[in-house]
Amino acid sequence: LEKRFDYLLIESTGISEPMPVASTFDAKDQEGRQLLGNVSVLDTCVTVIDCVNFLKDFTCADKAVDRKDLGAEEGDERTIVDLLIDQAEFANVLVLNKTDLVSSEQLGNLKSIFEKINPGARIIESQFGIVDPNL
Repeated sequence: LEKRFDYLLIESTGISEPMPVASTFDAKDQEGRQLLGNVSVLDTCVTVIDCVNFLKDFTCADKAVDRKDLGAEEGDERTIVDLLIDQAEFANVLVLNKTDLVSSEQLGNLKSIFEKINPGARIIESQFGIVDPNL
């Protein structure tokens, strides 16, 4: 192996579910040999939370297809809340973005929600998507 890369960053769309992306690292060919697992390891799954919109969407009953800007395919029965929860549950790092646009009370409520949804996740606060790479 060349070992030319230290890390590979995979970015999914806003409505993707993280499990199918993660399971790619454990996929095997017809003879049972790992495809990506021989050359890579899934190290971290990060979900970036838009604090302002999360608070609005967390209590809505809309389906993903109801929001054309999300690009969900016709027949997709998932609700916005289902998508938000799936993404937050799976990640081991949650970046709470746009913390400057919510009150300290709202930020506290968000943290409480995520500590219940995913108690093992590391929570990082950010503004403008800026996160210290050394974290």
